[in-house]
Amino acid sequence: MAKLLDSEYKLPERESGEGWGEYYDRTGEILGGLEDKGRIYSYPHADGHAYYYIVSEKPLVLQHVPYADAWHLDPAHIRGLRLSDIQAQIAWKKQMAELFSK
Repeated sequence: MAKLLDSEYKLPERESGEGWGEYYDRTGEILGGLEDKGRIYSYPHADGHAYYYIVSEKPLVLQHVPYADAWHLDPAHIRGLRLSDIQAQIAWKKQMAELFSK
């Protein structure tokens, strides 16, 4: 069972004069770097995804990442997550990336 922290993962603030598209790209690179390290859990929600930073694996602790539309999952979904669920999703994403890179 996962625990959800009350605080949100801190992404950088939008810089003065920076357009929303530029900000989205810049913060997306940060999120992508965390995802490459296996530290992000994402789940399709509405017209986008809900993103969570994996603070720890044992015990499983997640922290919401306010990226893009900043969607949240239902707390019951978070409570029901197991580390094996997240590891399976990460492995599947890597396999899909390898498949489509060919």
